[in-house]
Amino acid sequence: MGSIYEKLKDQLVSIKDKGAFYIFFGNFTIKFIAFFGSVFIVGILSKDEYGTLGYVENLFSYAYLFAGLGMTNALLRYVVLADTLQEKKQYYSYIISRSFIFNIFLVAIACVVAILYPHPEGFKPATFLLPLLLLSLPFHSLVDSNTCLYRAMFNNKRFALATCITASSIIVTKYILARFFSLPGAVFASLAVYSVVAVVLCLAVRRRFFAGVEKAPPLIREQKNTVIKYSLQYMVTNGIWALFMLNDIFLLGRLTKDASVASVVANYKVAYVFPGNLSLISTSIGVLVAPFFVRRESDYPWVRKAYKKTYLATAGIVLCAVLVLYIFAEPLISLLYGEKYIDAVPVMRVLLIAAFINNGIRYTNAHLLSSMGQVKYNMYISLAGVLMQVAINIQVIPRFGAIGVAYTSVGVYSLMAIALLIVFYNKYFRNTPNKTLG
Repeated sequence: MGSIYEKLKDQLVSIKDKGAFYIFFGNFTIKFIAFFGSVFIVGILSKDEYGTLGYVENLFSYAYLFAGLGMTNALLRYVVLADTLQEKKQYYSYIISRSFIFNIFLVAIACVVAILYPHPEGFKPATFLLPLLLLSLPFHSLVDSNTCLYRAMFNNKRFALATCITASSIIVTKYILARFFSLPGAVFASLAVYSVVAVVLCLAVRRRFFAGVEKAPPLIREQKNTVIKYSLQYMVTNGIWALFMLNDIFLLGRLTKDASVASVVANYKVAYVFPGNLSLISTSIGVLVAPFFVRRESDYPWVRKAYKKTYLATAGIVLCAVLVLYIFAEPLISLLYGEKYIDAVPVMRVLLIAAFINNGIRYTNAHLLSSMGQVKYNMYISLAGVLMQVAINIQVIPRFGAIGVAYTSVGVYSLMAIALLIVFYNKYFRNTPNKTLG
């Protein structure tokens, strides 16, 4: 018994030394504040206004899929792999500058589309609210890039602090502005906060990591091409995956036969809050372990051993959380959102099953494959999944509404999880005892 206790103690100390608690705290803060922020916003806005806000933020997320051409993700790979501070600065400067320039053009195009797009009658305020929210995109991307840089430099304390400040500033500002200016105030809050935080983080990162480092020469063409190729693959993969939730809300808004379309969207948003926040567990574990897998991606015996621990830990913790939320779904919705959202409970329970499959079973394989440079497998499987999801939802939404969308997620996530498990097994377990990646 003593030896088991000592072994567990050593493992906890090892996890702490690697910064797991700071990573978990940072990700937890984002999810926790966003969760309770949604509770406060629901109390201020009417159901139709909250549905409109969800619609606008959903369309913004479509544009954000292309933010910086996905180069934020390249920071966590190439800054980690760089040997010297000067080389790390090379990658950081190139990624930050190129992604910001691209984002300016992206916002200009997206604003024109947002104004010309024929929004459904129930979402007419989106014509001016969406361009307002789109202005925050370049600054939002800068914040994400700089917090990612902290992880790439293994400075988990600053990562946690930066994410905590950003998340809390967003929700406090959104609450205050929504109370005084209703829906437009809630939208403007993102622009106000992200623009300030982005500038502060850029200055802090350069002062903390690159002060005194000699000006680095530009990356050579081959290095730039490698970064862009990896970034585009990661962007497509993440973008395809993000489409699952975005398409759910978009198609509900377009295809539902319910007269109050904003109310339907609001219900689905509330039903998704708890299942959506379960990604806190899988992403926290993924963010912690990814740099270590990147460093030892060619050491197959180590990858296999670390993978088993990561997979079982993620699946086990997510399952426990799902069971608790499933049992207490009705009192939680009633307490936090009120009786007007009680009809979201059945949808929430189905989405919890989907969340376990997604976060507990699928995520580890997808994240580790992408982190170790095997992005294409995740990309192909995600593309097949999103096409399947759209095709099924077009058929089920007019007949079954939101509950049909939830069951579609369960089926599609299950097929994707199985496919990724097969890929990971064939890549790292089957007949490769001493093989290195090519």
